[in-house]
Amino acid sequence: MLSVILLRQMARKRSHRIPAQPEPSEGAARAATNISIVLVEPQSSGNVGSVARAMKNTGLTNLVLINPCDYRNNESYSFACKADDVLLAARRAATLDEYLKDDGVVVGTTRRPGRLRYPALTLIEAVPKLLELAVENRVSILFGREDRGLENHEVALCDMLVEIPTHENYPSLNLSHAVFIVCHHLFMSLGDERCGIKAAPRIEVEKMYVHMEETFRGLGYGDKGGEYLLTSILRGFKKLFGRSSLMQKEVNMLRGIFTQIQQRIGR
Repeated sequence: MLSVILLRQMARKRSHRIPAQPEPSEGAARAATNISIVLVEPQSSGNVGSVARAMKNTGLTNLVLINPCDYRNNESYSFACKADDVLLAARRAATLDEYLKDDGVVVGTTRRPGRLRYPALTLIEAVPKLLELAVENRVSILFGREDRGLENHEVALCDMLVEIPTHENYPSLNLSHAVFIVCHHLFMSLGDERCGIKAAPRIEVEKMYVHMEETFRGLGYGDKGGEYLLTSILRGFKKLFGRSSLMQKEVNMLRGIFTQIQQRIGR
């Protein structure tokens, strides 16, 4: 009788055991490896440590610090807890421009609305696209300073913007909390199988934008005090193409169209 009771208890425990999480696919593992969390001028060593912990909680390991505070101290390592390996391996750069010399997709996070920060995608909209891109491209997700976030000129460097909605009565998020929200959304979606696309190198896309501006100016945009209109149009196209992540053949196609337009207008 005792043996029957024991067998029943063992069976009951097995039936309530939480199933093991499946191993990530090759594409998902590559996507996680290609994603970097970039803190722009973080001001609190505790936040830097907490970000490292949030990243390790969600399987991400690439931490980048742009002109950071002094974070190599007891507070930082205490907040990192057992994620000190992520903290120790963090890459550092003096400026954002220096870091962004590498090719890749740049994503900015923001909570502030404004004409320079529109359109901003929700995490539900952005995460599938980010993971698709991360299979074949480096993806850098930027988080700004604790007191004022990303500056407008830093936002302008981003291919797409992501907004983290919060309650209007108290919209400000702690830096490490914001990082965890984004990382957790990525983590929960990493098991999805998806085919990656190879985005055009950043330098080629920048050349295309220069070509686009030259073409629009040839058509008369920017004349007679219309500089603001031209700037708005160029900004709009940059956000549009940033969300769609142009491949090299698409960049070539657009530049071919611009060349045809320039030839037709006699340039």
